Amino acid sequence: METVNKIWNKNFILLFITNLLVLAAFYASIPIIPVYCQEIGITGAGVGIVLTAMSVATILFRPVAGYLLDNFNRYRVYLLFLALFCLSFPGFIAFPVFGLLILIRLYMGAVYSVCGSATMTLVSDVLPPKKITEGISRFAFTISIGMAVGPYVGIQVQNRLSSKASFLTVFAITVVALICVSCCRIKYPKTERKKFSLRDSIHKPALPFMANMTFLMIPYGAVIAYSSILAQEKNLMSVLPYFYICLVIGMLISKISTQKMIDAGKHRVLVYISLLILVITMASYLFLTTGAHLLIAGFFFGLGYGILQPLFQSFVTGTTPAPKRGVANATYLLSYDIGIGIGSLLMGCLQETIGLQEGFALTAIAYVLGGIVYLVYVDGYYRRLREGES
Repeated sequence: METVNKIWNKNFILLFITNLLVLAAFYASIPIIPVYCQEIGITGAGVGIVLTAMSVATILFRPVAGYLLDNFNRYRVYLLFLALFCLSFPGFIAFPVFGLLILIRLYMGAVYSVCGSATMTLVSDVLPPKKITEGISRFAFTISIGMAVGPYVGIQVQNRLSSKASFLTVFAITVVALICVSCCRIKYPKTERKKFSLRDSIHKPALPFMANMTFLMIPYGAVIAYSSILAQEKNLMSVLPYFYICLVIGMLISKISTQKMIDAGKHRVLVYISLLILVITMASYLFLTTGAHLLIAGFFFGLGYGILQPLFQSFVTGTTPAPKRGVANATYLLSYDIGIGIGSLLMGCLQETIGLQEGFALTAIAYVLGGIVYLVYVDGYYRRLREGES
């Protein structure tokens, strides 16, 4: 395993681009799928089940992902599972049947659980030890940008061409990602393989961060999955692609304006500011009627998550020793799987009962609960971990 004494080395840059493309592809599929399902006759809770199936598989397979990454050559494992991930997108076109779409999403969740855990682990291995927290904070920004750019691209293609063209576009993006990561040169020494143990597949020190972030990802799952359907209801489909542009702008501004504060360890104030922004943003959906409101909501949504996602990722990676980073990242990323899965399923049910606007506003409760968890336990827990290292 080779590192150089700077953050932006060749392997870091290649992994940065790769992760951005993979996440863009993955998150592009989330708003495409509900519209595609409606086109083939699947509606309401059925859409939520299709979306949530992936989360179920990812949650179940995450422990195996952590084991594979800590007991085999991480780079080769990633190459294999990224290639398998590419194949999932043509499957949506080939098998437009409710039951088969569920199977595709289950397959997609299993292979993505390894891909999602691997990149964050690989990049921590190519960073200098003293630059881990700083580098991961920057690398985690690929999550925020991928979550925003992906849906924008997917919806644009879907609106202008078709759902099938969208899936083919996403497939092409993953192929480019596979080519990009193939250019990395990461060498690992032989590892002593241990027998798989469910107990060892969960990194207990990462559980508080995982539990906290799960609450914060519930509204994200709701918004990303159902914004396209809400836009259809409000006759705002022409504005929707720019919602994601505003989301990216919000993330960029938050990243640029808060990075020095993150590096200086001013975490608490950033968490509270971002949660306040997000609560107000989600509550404002009750009054959404115009395209301008939708764009403003996208901007502030991006502003909040542009702070939270890199921050929590740095909490995990910055307090975990290198040999345990695979299982630690796999444990932490369960928060994305569970949170987005709950958000998607919840909105599928709320759409048919109280409506999407009220449902979006209701998810603001998750931010309040997440803020309480952070205040009562996680903030102090992180500080104790950092003090234990020094």
